[in-house]
Amino acid sequence: MKKQIRRGRRPGDPEVTKGAILDAARAAFAETGYDGATIRAIAAQAGVDPALIHHHFGTKEELFVAAHELPISPAGMIAAIEHGEGGLGKRVARMFLTATFTPGGPYEAMVRSAMTHETARRMMRDFIERGVLDALAPRLGVPDARLRIMLVGSHLMGLFMLRRVFEVETLQDVDLEDLVQIVAPTVERYLTADLGAPSR
Repeated sequence: MKKQIRRGRRPGDPEVTKGAILDAARAAFAETGYDGATIRAIAAQAGVDPALIHHHFGTKEELFVAAHELPISPAGMIAAIEHGEGGLGKRVARMFLTATFTPGGPYEAMVRSAMTHETARRMMRDFIERGVLDALAPRLGVPDARLRIMLVGSHLMGLFMLRRVFEVETLQDVDLEDLVQIVAPTVERYLTADLGAPSR
């Protein structure tokens, strides 16, 4: 009887290597949080050179996005801020809502997990503070950039939570593009208008 040959992935296959890196990254982020996990430590766990992680995934924030299958990356956010059709408010709102309104997507799963699990909550908080704000704030080129980005995030995240997580009926049937048109002026105001002096 002829022996059947297994046709699986072999050691050295780029996909096997990437899979090992992603497994190691997920474990490292869960154990030490976003800040504590380092490319060097993840590479050691995966048995690869750190340069290979940069080759496949680029920065640590992009590795986090890939490891947790997030639909939005800092690079995508930067692209929405700097390029694309329409005004800034429309570009940012459309990018976020299009990416996060997919029913049952990985982002929704991560948010639901963060609501009940401290580890997931800590990972997301650290990623927002270090991965997102550190990458985006310098690109915005306005005073109080970190505050402005968080105002946008809280507004759009509120829409996501009400529509996808709490499933509020009023928002269920609103066309996504209509929603973009409605919220875009507010998003643009957060990012570009004079916010006024903070009260003391």
